Amino acid sequence: MTMLLTELLPVQHIVVPLEEPRFRDAVRQLVRQLAKAGAIRDVPAVERALASARGRDVVAIGDQVALPHFRTDAVDRLVLGLGISPMPLDTAETTLAKPPRIVALVLAPPEAATRYLQTVAALARLFRDEEVVAKLASARSPAEVLELTELGQTRVQPDLRVRDVMAHRTEGIAALATVREAVNIMLRHGWRALPVLGERGQVVGIITEWDVMRALLPEIPSAESSAGQPESTRSVLVKDAMTRSVLCVSEEMPLEEAALMMMKKNVEQFPVVAEGAITGMLTRGDIIRKLFGR
Repeated sequence: MTMLLTELLPVQHIVVPLEEPRFRDAVRQLVRQLAKAGAIRDVPAVERALASARGRDVVAIGDQVALPHFRTDAVDRLVLGLGISPMPLDTAETTLAKPPRIVALVLAPPEAATRYLQTVAALARLFRDEEVVAKLASARSPAEVLELTELGQTRVQPDLRVRDVMAHRTEGIAALATVREAVNIMLRHGWRALPVLGERGQVVGIITEWDVMRALLPEIPSAESSAGQPESTRSVLVKDAMTRSVLCVSEEMPLEEAALMMMKKNVEQFPVVAEGAITGMLTRGDIIRKLFGR
């Protein structure tokens, strides 16, 4: 059963303008407004969630939108709040690369995983339209926000797709790069695998932690050998270590189908592609954390 996004966004949940200049304080302003509207029963619990927010709890959409989202016992049902700042917000002490003007806050009880992801996905689709973002940024009151046609037509879809759960990242590595370079990228981001990309952004393979170990283990010095990294480990190329046979999935594939493929093929991650080019990665961890995590 579908529902309109505006069914989750009464006028009392919209703050225009956000008066706080810093992102974290602007989110707290939204929380206070939601509490005033009776949508939050345990404000201190939400404050604690905000204080311990990790990078994955805040999604940046384009240059002007930030979407903090949490599952918490502080609410009894899914709650959506929207705030618009007249100026870009100060993002100090956050992982946001660019200062947003629009903040959409999603709160949901732990058991509401599906509806939570459906709502975040609907917001992401809406905010990827730059024209919609521009109209929202120019709104001068909550009433003007709700008058936006595109907002009133956006539906929260009942099914989950790969795009709703995947990590939206397109960084990969070239086949002629060294395995050491791949390791550095994986360690820097905490990734367990890295897609290997061709000149047009197409996936030509994948290099995983297992591939790295298989390629470099013979070169690890023994306790009796001299310390330091062997010179030969620096010249092992990705093309000689990567797995060439790699399954890719579409953004539009039903999530259940992708999860079943993971189990049947016994793989931990799939590159996600659209029109032949990489658009993200779907991992077992993404599915478990977003569907069953708190």
